[in-house]
Amino acid sequence: MGWESRVRYAAGQARNDLGSGAVLVRPDGVVAWAGERHPDREAFERAAVQWYGSPGA
Repeated sequence: MGWESRVRYAAGQARNDLGSGAVLVRPDGVVAWAGERHPDREAFERAAVQWYGSPGA
């Protein structure tokens, strides 16, 4: 189990709308992390842990 209960995946047009390939948005609506076309998984995981806790917690 990962962040499924705390993080919702929503496909969209992040590149067109925000200039990024992927974004992680905090609960308050602020972008916590943004990645390029091939996002850095480790950077994403660090941001996700910071804002949503450890996966499976």
